[in-house]
Amino acid sequence: MPRDASILVQDGQNSILGRNSTVVIVDPRPTWSFRESHIPEAINIPYGRLRIQAWRLADVGMIIVSGETYNDSVAIAMSKTLMGMGFTDVRTLRGGLVGWGDAGESIETLE
Repeated sequence: MPRDASILVQDGQNSILGRNSTVVIVDPRPTWSFRESHIPEAINIPYGRLRIQAWRLADVGMIIVSGETYNDSVAIAMSKTLMGMGFTDVRTLRGGLVGWGDAGESIETLE
């Protein structure tokens, strides 16, 4: 799944999703954790701030939520909350940030 997510993000105009669809990886971890390491191009919306920052996802085609590791409870909760808010194409990245790195994908740090 991390490799699949990488392909979707890199090819944001994927014909499977439609011409104008965008794919966004959302990291629900606290900001300090996101700053330490994150998936390139991911945006940080801490789970506790989702309701006030959901507007950032208004025009997104697919949302991939990535937590820290496999079965990350915060990522799963955010995915469920987003679906409850009416977002229709929400997925949880299997393996999270750790799985992304284990799949050979790059990880960024801001510091």
